[in-house]
Amino acid sequence: MFSPQSPRDPNFRIPFQCIWLKLNGSWPLTDGLRIYQPLGFAYTVWAWYVIVSVCITICFQTAFLVNNFGDIMMTTENCCTTFMGALNFVRLLHMRLNQSQFRNLIERFVDTIWISDDAHPQIAGECRKHMNTFRIMTALLACLILMYCVLPLVELFLILGLDASEKPFPYKMQFFYDPYKSWLHYVLTYFFTSYAGICVVTTLFAEDSILGFFITYTCGQFRLLHERIDGLIAASNLRGNPDEVQRKYVLRLQSIARQHERLLSFSRLLEEFFNPILLVNLMISSLLICMVGFQLVTGKNMFIGDYVKFVVYISSSISQLYILCGNGDTLIQHSTETAMHLYACNWESGNMKYSRSHAPTDKEFRTNLQIMILRSQRPVKITAFKFSTLSLQSFTAILSTSMSYFTLLQSVYIDNQP
Repeated sequence: MFSPQSPRDPNFRIPFQCIWLKLNGSWPLTDGLRIYQPLGFAYTVWAWYVIVSVCITICFQTAFLVNNFGDIMMTTENCCTTFMGALNFVRLLHMRLNQSQFRNLIERFVDTIWISDDAHPQIAGECRKHMNTFRIMTALLACLILMYCVLPLVELFLILGLDASEKPFPYKMQFFYDPYKSWLHYVLTYFFTSYAGICVVTTLFAEDSILGFFITYTCGQFRLLHERIDGLIAASNLRGNPDEVQRKYVLRLQSIARQHERLLSFSRLLEEFFNPILLVNLMISSLLICMVGFQLVTGKNMFIGDYVKFVVYISSSISQLYILCGNGDTLIQHSTETAMHLYACNWESGNMKYSRSHAPTDKEFRTNLQIMILRSQRPVKITAFKFSTLSLQSFTAILSTSMSYFTLLQSVYIDNQP
């Protein structure tokens, strides 16, 4: 497995959730472990097995959806899992087909973005603290898939009985064979579809966690950049020849510009890699929230375990969407603040506190500063394939769309009631 190491910090660690990307076959391989070698080939075969198993499970769910399309309750319940599977099938496929790009992104992060405790303990600590939100999201999604896998067994053993002619599965599915022919058929089908669901949910929180990891530390780097800008002139106390002082001002500004460009370059790579799956995520999220909410509001005689499952489902869906959009919004704010810090760097030496210790900047410096301010006014943002921006504004728009879908669905359901 590819295991990057920071030359500046031997304690570098990726989020623990990423172990699931390795188990699901989505993590890139090392240089010495390629597809034509036995271990690399076996890992690639396993990765495609996971993708195919998820695809087959989605087909089982889709068959059930087609055969019960007229029943709104059955359809919406089935769509809750089918759409989630489709979303993460796209994620798994995208990660598998873009291994080199993913690896390049990780290497770039380790080289230019990672913040070590030794160099900047305060900002590094705040970045680690911010990652706790992804641990909460991970716990919610882990509870969700656990309930989907366990509750049917509880229903089988405690309510239906082992001799039931039709035994429950984790999701609503229709098969092209008889899964009740024998206990072996039932157990194998149950484990096959359950593990496909586990791959779906673990891919969701693992990929979101590494995206949040990248964004969080990029925002930390913007904070370090702002600190350098604030000290560009105010803390220099440069003495001597005015031409030499101006040259040092310009060199410091050029160094800050190079650091800023590294952040912009990494952000572009980040956006290019994640924007296809974010588009699918934002498109499906509004439908998922609508349908899960519909199940909670209109479900009658629902098993208490199913009710709790749907409560956890809608909580995890909203929190996953909020955390992603919140991180994207934070990146936008940190990037646009750069222009304000540049303008407030005391370039005019008009502050009486510093007017005797700082020489006014020359035309070259001010011209370079103006160019940097203009560039910094363009926000750094993560988009959903250029159709939408990952921000809190997008979050509220998705919730509004979900409510519109929910109102329409509920009115159709009420009209069809006898």
